[in-house]
Amino acid sequence: MSDSIQSRPQGQSPSIEGENPSLSPDIGSKFKSHDEPPSHIEQGSSRFRRLFCVFWLLTESNALTFVGPNTMFGLCGALSGSWMVADRGDNDDEVSALRVLARLGLVILFNWSNMFIFDLANQRLPESVAEDALASTWNDFFIGPLEFQNKPWRPVPSGLITSDQIRRTMLYLIPLVVALNHFALGVGVESLVIMALTWLYNDLRGGDENYITRNGLIAAAFGIHNTGSVKVAVGTDVTRGGGMFFGLSPEGVTWAAMVSVAIFTTMHVQDLQDVEGDRARGRRSAPIIMGDRPARWSVAVPMFVWPVAGAWFWGAGLALASPQIALGTLVAVRCLWYSGLQADKLTWRLWCLWTAMLYTLPPLCYHMSAHVKA
Repeated sequence: MSDSIQSRPQGQSPSIEGENPSLSPDIGSKFKSHDEPPSHIEQGSSRFRRLFCVFWLLTESNALTFVGPNTMFGLCGALSGSWMVADRGDNDDEVSALRVLARLGLVILFNWSNMFIFDLANQRLPESVAEDALASTWNDFFIGPLEFQNKPWRPVPSGLITSDQIRRTMLYLIPLVVALNHFALGVGVESLVIMALTWLYNDLRGGDENYITRNGLIAAAFGIHNTGSVKVAVGTDVTRGGGMFFGLSPEGVTWAAMVSVAIFTTMHVQDLQDVEGDRARGRRSAPIIMGDRPARWSVAVPMFVWPVAGAWFWGAGLALASPQIALGTLVAVRCLWYSGLQADKLTWRLWCLWTAMLYTLPPLCYHMSAHVKA
């Protein structure tokens, strides 16, 4: 439809090109406004879609593998009664369960907001940009399916944003995220500790130092995210006003520490799928330092141990612990018998699922114990 009004001889009404000549200018303008939204609305919509696209591309790699398990830990911990939380403030388990589920969005917000800062800090680094763009370089030399492929679709290597734009964004976003976590969620201390770990891992290159340092930083981050998730799921009226572990029972803190040690001893399962990328950026990952086969064994052995240890800690019987033991065994077997990009990616995702299943032991045992007592 043309935007211009065509000139007509005197005595005739102007018309919109291609429409009935008898239409008045007012009616024509109404047709135009209905068919074509104002330009400022189109620009705003386009800008929003672009921002959402950038946000998703920055965080999608960690959405299911990090936000998901941490959120599960928070929900399961809050549903474990006095076994995980020192004082729930509820007398009815059903009401408590509804309350916890109602706070699911806040638990996700806590994990995703802090993870977003980590992803910004990580993906703005020059070595990260070079690593993410490796696939396009390999495509210039190899024909056919690639066994190695990284993440050239991420915002910086794909040209959607620049590293300097991320740096400037972080100047304003970090204080906002910390304030949100403190005033709205009651976990400001946890957020500050996560920011410090993010700085150690990325800007000080603790994640590239060696796999022991890297696993330690990641395990610590998981621990803070996990305990913070429990506090957010329970609510600030129970946990606000104390230190980082205030509101959690001694068993809850011990369980969170135990999970972090399990992550520390098995986290390098993630490195099996990205040896070439780690080598290109100078990261001293476990497969590079130890070799592929010893690195796989170093993951497989603890995977046999931790499900049994978790079941022993909570007094779970074979029926309750068998799914966790079975999946841990599957991950261990896959580490030893299957290799290659796609196989290692699947093993990594199964490991993330195993951590989430491990977190279900406390509420299952707690409610089973309450049922037996009743």
